[in-house]
Amino acid sequence: MKINFKIIVTVVLFYVSLHFSQAQTAVFPKVITNLSKKDSVKVDELSTMFFDSVYTNIKKSRAYSKQIFAIAKRNNSNYSYSKGYNFLGIICDLQGKFDSAKIYYNKSLYYSKTIHSKTSEASAYNNLGLIDWNEGNFSPALIQYQKALVIFEKLNRQEYVANVLSNIGEIYRDLDDLKKFEFYMSKSFEIRKKINDEYGMSVSLINLANLYHKKKEYNQAIKYYESGILLKRKLQDLLGIAIANTDFSVILLETGHVQKAKKVLEEALKICKENDAESNILENAYLGLSEVYIDLNQLEKAKMYNQNAFLIIEKLKDSKRLLNYYNNEEKISLLEKNFKRAHLYLKKQDSVSKVIEGLDIKKAIHLYETKYQTEKKEKELLKSKSLALEAEAEIKKKNFQFILLFVFVFGILLVSYLVYRQQKLKQKQQQQEFELKTAISQIENQNKLQEQRLNISRDLHDNIGSQLTFIISSVDNVKYAFDIDNKKLDDKLTNISSFAKETIVELRDTIWAMNSDEISFEDLESRIHNFIQKAKEAKDEIQFSFHTETELKNQKLTSIEGMNLYRTIQEAVNNAIKYANASSISIAVKRIENEIQITIQDNGIGFDETAILKGNGLKNMQKRIENIDGKFDLVSSNEGTSINIFLKLEMN
Repeated sequence: MKINFKIIVTVVLFYVSLHFSQAQTAVFPKVITNLSKKDSVKVDELSTMFFDSVYTNIKKSRAYSKQIFAIAKRNNSNYSYSKGYNFLGIICDLQGKFDSAKIYYNKSLYYSKTIHSKTSEASAYNNLGLIDWNEGNFSPALIQYQKALVIFEKLNRQEYVANVLSNIGEIYRDLDDLKKFEFYMSKSFEIRKKINDEYGMSVSLINLANLYHKKKEYNQAIKYYESGILLKRKLQDLLGIAIANTDFSVILLETGHVQKAKKVLEEALKICKENDAESNILENAYLGLSEVYIDLNQLEKAKMYNQNAFLIIEKLKDSKRLLNYYNNEEKISLLEKNFKRAHLYLKKQDSVSKVIEGLDIKKAIHLYETKYQTEKKEKELLKSKSLALEAEAEIKKKNFQFILLFVFVFGILLVSYLVYRQQKLKQKQQQQEFELKTAISQIENQNKLQEQRLNISRDLHDNIGSQLTFIISSVDNVKYAFDIDNKKLDDKLTNISSFAKETIVELRDTIWAMNSDEISFEDLESRIHNFIQKAKEAKDEIQFSFHTETELKNQKLTSIEGMNLYRTIQEAVNNAIKYANASSISIAVKRIENEIQITIQDNGIGFDETAILKGNGLKNMQKRIENIDGKFDLVSSNEGTSINIFLKLEMN
């Protein structure tokens, strides 16, 4: 008595096709549905209802697939056609109409490709593999599974990779290749364990239990059966428990655990009756219970369960299970000492065995051909791998040569760069040394010039200053020592004294400028204020004003710039006092964009610029400003005179 696990695996992977058809990753193009949001939701709802009913009510599930086809026609949606044909394939598959199922699965595959639905495409390959497997066409089944596996791996959907690996393992079990069966089942189990797919893990545990049962490692087999069934109880997978229990009962009977076998089979029978389970599961439960009651020598119950199994066997035309039925009848007859009847069932077993043997021979030939084809393909694969390895080795060799060449070229470039960089650093260092020497030389020159200026200013102050003071003192002594009646002489002496005093003031201003490296507008304003104060003594009726914008007070000028500007302002104010008959003289310093504007303005009588030739005073003023790269502008009318001086602004 043995359960065909193709049924449960088919259920699992068909259900995958519903949910997985929605899952896509960035590896593939987006699925084209051509559906409105409303119809898209409806298709998903119908898909869910289809899978909820397909294993219990084929008629209802067929109605759901018809509704999906109606949506497909209305929207011209290949997406819906793909689902509809997939569902028709499942229905035909469950009814044993494998040729029709294959046609529908191929149509689903075609429409899946047109909408770029790699998930639906992989499901179609998987379903086609299931059909080939059920028909015993193992080699084509492996090819279909391989196609599905490649897509699922690219999609990185590990749960579905595990399902396909499990299916491949089942094929190798049918081929009696237990080594490969164990390899694929273990690999599938490890993936399911890693992603915590408990349902998949329960299937893998039962499959591994079957493996160890076949290898006659009974303790391992019992351990895996119990673990798998325990997990199915947690998941409330009743159908899975029923199938696993019927398989588990076989090893329990073989190892003498009759009562335990009875318990698990009764649970399987109860689940089947309560859930209207498929006939072949019920068939195995009845046969198993018949064997249990034969071992317990309760022959009436054994007959009853065996007869129940026979009714299903006749319906399914299941030759292998018929052999089990005849075997149980023979055992019952022997226990009843009805040897004639026992002999009859022994002969029937022999007849059925010959039929099965014939089928087994055909199967064996088919298996041999499959193994031959598989081995041939494996050899071809090994050859391809060998060629691929040789090509890879050649590529690695070329890559290594390329790397060596690259390292060599890179080394040359690096050395060249380092030499170039060293040369540049050397040139830069030499340039810096030259600039430093130049700067030191300039500083030394400036120090020498400053020292010379100090010496000159000291000589001017000590020699010329003292001589002018002596002249002033001598003129004053002459005026006070002698009673001078000659007015002209007295005026002459007074002029000499005044001129000497003015010269001393000019001399002090010159010394002040010479002793200063820089002159700020604040210093300039202070100096001009001193000059204005003296001017007020001569012309107290004139109103003087001097205004500098706050931000310009600390603006620095060189000593030459400061002295030229000071002399120009001084000359302009003197002219206004002497010739303009002005009542107001103003000086304003302000910033206009990137220039400093100095304006000297009076409200005097002015003069006609065209009628009057420029004297030395005006020429000197203009010349002084031009010498410091400034602009000099003079405008005069009968309302007064305005002189504007523009200097470039250099921020300190």
